[in-house]
Amino acid sequence: MATQQRDIYDHFSQIAPSYRHIRTTDLRPIRFIREKLKDLRTIRAADIGCGAGRYNLLLFEHLDNLHLTCIDINESMLKEASAYLKGNGIKRFVTVKANAYDFPLKDNLMDCVFTFNAVHHFDLLRFLEKAAAITKEDGFIFIYTRLQSQNARNIWGRHFPLFLEKEGRLYELNDIAEAVDSTGCSSIESIKDFQFKRKATLDQLLDKVRKRHYSTFSLYNDHELKHCLRKFEKKIIHDFADPEQIEWFDENIMIVLRLGPKRALLS
Repeated sequence: MATQQRDIYDHFSQIAPSYRHIRTTDLRPIRFIREKLKDLRTIRAADIGCGAGRYNLLLFEHLDNLHLTCIDINESMLKEASAYLKGNGIKRFVTVKANAYDFPLKDNLMDCVFTFNAVHHFDLLRFLEKAAAITKEDGFIFIYTRLQSQNARNIWGRHFPLFLEKEGRLYELNDIAEAVDSTGCSSIESIKDFQFKRKATLDQLLDKVRKRHYSTFSLYNDHELKHCLRKFEKKIIHDFADPEQIEWFDENIMIVLRLGPKRALLS
């Protein structure tokens, strides 16, 4: 495992117990998915890069007769997801420790595949090919993420030193579209932009950084992060009139892929 991959793996292992509390989980993308799948009486699905299960519980709360396979490479995250779902009375799930393109599921098994805020950790082409292989003809792949350009407009991209330079893993829409086209497995059915108004105090923002609520912050060494945190604090105080009422917008995007005839996978 490469050094950066190991650092990211260790980061998620360390924050797994607190991950659901330090990350914001939005309901609107789940409602969007529910509308897309409203005609399915039973839903067999996989969530790739499921993390600690924060979106999994919402899926169960909004999708009737869901049977979910939760997949993640990080064992600590899977343990958290399993305990979280069981603690909320959810039984129709299994967890699988695997990466995003080498998991032991049969082809043509799933009605849909989800991934929430994780695709930038994946080898995109291999993920798309594997997700398409396990999804039934006419099924869906839902990719919920933030684009590099969206990242540049949020409070971290605009105000936190080196944030954009450190975070080079995010895709742009054309990157994903080109990857989809190159696989020949599916096509983009729809694209939905989401914008969320956020509010926090300066102390809350500083606490998010110290707890590394984005894995981007794990890409800083300790000295860098402390130095940049001080500069960020000064910049926020300078740029916002009231450090107790800091407001900004976060942006995300949902890209919905639709599987074509399975013969396309063999061409």
